[in-house]
Amino acid sequence: MSARAGPDPGAAEASVAWPDLRGRLERAGALAAELAAAAEERAHLARRLEAALEVRRESVRQGAALDELRRRLERRRARADELLVASRRAAEGVERRREQMQAQIERVLPLSRALASAHRQVQEAKELKSTEKARLGDLQRLLRTRQQSMVAQVAALYPVRVFRELPVAENHHSRTNGECRTPSEENGALPQENGNGTHLLSVIKSPHVGPLTFFGWQIGKPRTKQRTYSHKELQRSAAVLGYAAHAVLLIASYLDIPLRYPLRFGGSRSYVGDRLPSAEASSVGSTKHRSVGNADSKLTDYPLFLEFQDDSTKASYAIYLLQKDTEQLLNYIGAESSGRNAFGNLRELIRIIQSDEYLYI
Repeated sequence: MSARAGPDPGAAEASVAWPDLRGRLERAGALAAELAAAAEERAHLARRLEAALEVRRESVRQGAALDELRRRLERRRARADELLVASRRAAEGVERRREQMQAQIERVLPLSRALASAHRQVQEAKELKSTEKARLGDLQRLLRTRQQSMVAQVAALYPVRVFRELPVAENHHSRTNGECRTPSEENGALPQENGNGTHLLSVIKSPHVGPLTFFGWQIGKPRTKQRTYSHKELQRSAAVLGYAAHAVLLIASYLDIPLRYPLRFGGSRSYVGDRLPSAEASSVGSTKHRSVGNADSKLTDYPLFLEFQDDSTKASYAIYLLQKDTEQLLNYIGAESSGRNAFGNLRELIRIIQSDEYLYI
């Protein structure tokens, strides 16, 4: 087929439609460009939307956190209000306590001043007491020195000695109203007996120091029992007991001690008193454990001598009471009795009073 062949009608239509096709192609390219721009705009909008959503989500999270913070703040405000109320109440309580303390201080302050004044007075009293105590101690020593001097005079008047301590001349020739007696004869210097024949003054023998001598006469238990004694022996016994009673009475007066059993000195006719019914005087054993000092009972005198007495019971009880008086004097100065021995107690009493320790008892 040659190129110079006649014109083809399809080709004419194609040549006629080309401008329109190009316009269409241009419009299609424009549409494609617009579509690409729209897609890009869409992508851009999507990114913006995603960013906005992210901001929104962050805003929501921050809002939630802010709400939590607000709730915490509210709780803290409520707690602060409670604390403020408690603080106000505590302040009111403190104020009330302060007022109460102030009132107590106002009440206690005068008492404190009074206590301080009383304390000063007590201190002054203690100082005065110390001074008076020292002065009293000096006076007591002076008094006891004087008592020692007066008791020494009694000891010189009525000496109580151990028989073996006497000088040889005095041991073999004891003084008995001007006549000399040997020790064996002197053993009966205090002869008295009861109804059974036992010697009344055997209770005054010292169990520790042996025979004693009083006023130069030996005191001890006779070697042999006798049922009868001479008038001189009875007088000597009564005189020795009377002198012993006088010595006890003098020492008690010097020490200012009221004797539990009062003594009535009359030389060889001395008596010891006891507040017991006279009907009970015949029972010495029952009266030794009976209480004394009863105001309802009367004072009964018991003789310290056997002469002119039908019964030696009263005289024996009188010697027992004399021994109890010497025990009382020993107990007063803080000493113990040496036993059932009035003369031994008297000797111990004089020894203690004349010692240096007596000044500081």
